[in-house]
Amino acid sequence: MTAICAKVLNRDTVGPDEDLVALGMDSVAAVEIVTSVEATYGVDVVDVIFDTPTVSRLCDVVRGATLSGVTDA
Repeated sequence: MTAICAKVLNRDTVGPDEDLVALGMDSVAAVEIVTSVEATYGVDVVDVIFDTPTVSRLCDVVRGATLSGVTDA
């Protein structure tokens, strides 16, 4: 997840608790992150990307969806 966010935001690294919006995530970058997360993990995070703008929180959402068998976060 950190690699996806770092690549999209054109950064060397992104810490797990850094705010993605503060790092420059706009709606275009959010779509790229959502698309990459869905392709990689099979979980749609479009409804939570701006409500959970940290890598650790997005990981929690993906993990929860994966454990529950729900792919629509």
